[in-house]
Amino acid sequence: MNEEKIRLLTLFSSKKTVFSFILSFFILYLLIHSIDIADVIFIAKKTDISLYILAFIIHYLSILIRGIRWNSLLKNMDMQPGFSIATKMVFLSWFVNCIVPAKIGDVYRSYLLKKKNGTPISASIGSIFIERMCDILVLLVMLTISCLIIFRKNIPVQISEALRVGYILLTAIILCLFILWMLKERLSEIVPDRFLFHFNNFHTSLYNPFSNRFTILMVTILTILAWSMEAGRFFLVTRALGLEISFEVIVCVVLAASLLTAVPLTPAGLGAVEVSIVFILRLVGIDSNIGASLALLDRLISYWSMILTGYIVYMLSERSSNTSQE
Repeated sequence: MNEEKIRLLTLFSSKKTVFSFILSFFILYLLIHSIDIADVIFIAKKTDISLYILAFIIHYLSILIRGIRWNSLLKNMDMQPGFSIATKMVFLSWFVNCIVPAKIGDVYRSYLLKKKNGTPISASIGSIFIERMCDILVLLVMLTISCLIIFRKNIPVQISEALRVGYILLTAIILCLFILWMLKERLSEIVPDRFLFHFNNFHTSLYNPFSNRFTILMVTILTILAWSMEAGRFFLVTRALGLEISFEVIVCVVLAASLLTAVPLTPAGLGAVEVSIVFILRLVGIDSNIGASLALLDRLISYWSMILTGYIVYMLSERSSNTSQE
């Protein structure tokens, strides 16, 4: 068994991972006991398969968009692997995030890039940090707009609190970026010599893209497109069940649920996302059983299918890697 497989198996079997899945299934258990599971399955059986397959396609195209986005950031720093390889790395990082909590998949993506072309992890992790910052910014703006359209000034306290925490987090990130930029020289004197190389790499990968307006514009557009496609996936799932839900409600549901995945308690928000979908849909008058059916069908695409397809892609990548080494 090679070193990478050992490392992944160690992560998958760690106490933190085991605990996160126990927590996830406990949350799902509470959700199941609050709904009529027989009715949920009955509703789900009415799914229009053609529209549901289209939702699958939209979901995986959104990963392609994220792969192009990451390659654009890396290209600006002269270490791009090509958009097809970058997309595969993003795809595998999502696979790892579906199994391991705390967004370990993001670090795994940098590890894959290092394995591919020798790029130090510290030289690419800054680009992923920029991605996350853009994700949070676009997510918060789109979520705020959709909530104002739906609820006007009467935004439910649970959603308003989530938005408040999100904006505080974004402000803290921007403040830290500003401080790190202003104190770069002073910090360079403090950082031990053995870490100075990695500190400089991280600093360069974090701030270099901001010197290119076209790159930032491209990343912003691709981020908006990616989140719009996430909403498009859920829109198609609702239509597959024959439901007429307004697009602003769909955007609110998808983005509020996605905001929960930023909290690294469970793998890809397993459990918390399903509950939030049912809860938000109930706020706009949609029955809990219908909401649970939508959550089930949507998460079959965005979570469970990622585990299956991610494992297949991972095994094929390993086989290809072993063949090339021979």
